[in-house]
Parts: sequence; C-alpha cells; structure tokens
Amino acid sequence: MGVAQLTEVSAEESGDVIRVEFVLDKPLPNHGSYLLGVVAASSDYSHQRRLSIEFIDGDVVDFSTFNHEQVDQEHHDKSFVHSDGTRVRASFPASSISGLGRGRIVTAYSHADGEEIQSKVPVTTAGF
Repeated sequence: MGVAQLTEVSAEESGDVIRVEFVLDKPLPNHGSYLLGVVAASSDYSHQRRLSIEFIDGDVVDFSTFNHEQVDQEHHDKSFVHSDGTRVRASFPASSISGLGRGRIVTAYSHADGEEIQSKVPVTTAGF
C-alpha cells in the first residue's frame, strides 16, 4: 500500500487570505512525516515562495511560508489547518505571496519521510 498521492489542489486568494485545499487519494499517513505544499513563483521564476504544512504521525507540526529571496521562514497559526479524511484545507496569509506580481505560476508538491513523492502538480487558482 503506497503513500497518499495528491489528486487535486486548488488555491483561492480572497482579501488577506489564500485558501488552499489538497485532495488526496487516501487518508494522511498516521505514522512518519508527510509534507504538503504549494510553490508560488513570479512568471519568470525569479521570486518564489513555498507555502507548506508538515505532519508527523498525522498531526500538524508546522504551517509556514518560506521566502527564497530573503531566506526567511514565517510560521503561521496551526489552527488554520484542517484535515478530514482525504482533504486538507489551510488558510495562509495573502502576504505569503506578496511581491510575486500577477501571472504567478502555482504548483503543488508532497513529500513523505523526507522523500519527494510528487512535484509540479497543477493547482486550480481563483483570484490570482
């Protein structure tokens, strides 16, 4: 039995929030580490942000944004992450992607126990 795979990812920017929903083909693993994330980049990839959620043994242990230019990680309130079965929903601050301009490139990724499972998964966006 393999690790959970992303089947659908959506992101909606609305006011000061970016709502991201990850849909998996099976529930999150209840042992080991599992990372879900979105990469948002400027149209020329010169500016990038990683919005991520890390789970250990099925529990959220980190909810953060990493700014590649500033080599800075901002941690967010984990209460803005909700998971039920095969869906994980998170509300990131819209400031997480400030400075990227319009025409952003947005893809999703997943890792399990430190190994990349998926990358460049298409993300359906709204409000971008």
